Amino acid sequence: MYKSWEPSKLDLVLAAGTATLLPFVAGFLYSHTGAFLPMLLYYGLAWGLVKWRRGAIGYRNAFPAKPPLAFYLNIGVILGCLVCAWLSPIVNPSVQPLGMLLTALVWAPLNAATEQILWIYIFEAWDLYPKKVDIVCRVIGLLLFSTFVGLIHTSFWVQFLHTVQAGTLFGTFFIILTSLSGFLHLLVWRQSRQMVFTFIPHLMLNLVPIFWTNYSILPYLFRLK
Repeated sequence: MYKSWEPSKLDLVLAAGTATLLPFVAGFLYSHTGAFLPMLLYYGLAWGLVKWRRGAIGYRNAFPAKPPLAFYLNIGVILGCLVCAWLSPIVNPSVQPLGMLLTALVWAPLNAATEQILWIYIFEAWDLYPKKVDIVCRVIGLLLFSTFVGLIHTSFWVQFLHTVQAGTLFGTFFIILTSLSGFLHLLVWRQSRQMVFTFIPHLMLNLVPIFWTNYSILPYLFRLK
C-alpha cells in the first residue's frame, strides 16, 4: 500500500484476529444459516474494515503505464488452474440456468472483487507496521495471510463451493496453483497499486468453471430447517 498508510497496533490486532477467527465464524454460520450471512459478514468486513483503517480500497488508484509482469504470471497460473479444474470437475447433474446465471453475474465478480481486499490488509497491517523488525513482521504477515486464505477455504468455501474433485491428481495441482495465485496477488498489488489487476485473474477462476460444472450457489445461500 502507499507509504502514507501506517498501520497501528490496532491494525496488528485486527489483522491477527480476522485471520484466525473469521474462518471459523464463517464456517459456524454456514452450518446454521447457510452461505448468505457469512458471506455478508466476510464481504462487509473486507470493504468496511479496510476502508476504515486504510482509507482507500485500491480500485480508484491510478493505473500504471502497463500491467506488471506478475499480473501476466498470475494469469498463466490461473489458466493452469482452469485446465486442472476442467480435467477433474464436479459436475452438477441438475442444470439450473437461473442459478448459474446469477452465480456468474453476481457472486463471481463480487467475490473476485472483494476477497483480496481483506487478504492484502491482513498482510500489510504487519508488513508496513512502523518501527518494527522488518523480517519478523513480514514473516508474521505472510503467516497470517496464509492462515486466513487456507482456513477460509477449508472451514467455509469447501462446504458448498463444489467445482473441483480435490482428491484427484489434477485436483491436487489445482490446490497448489490456486495457493500460488494467492501469493501472486500480493506481488501484483505491490507492483501496480491497482486492485483491478487482482480482480481479473480471480474472476476468471470464479467464472469459467461454472460453464462445465453447472454450479449454482443459490441452493446453499439459506439453510432451511
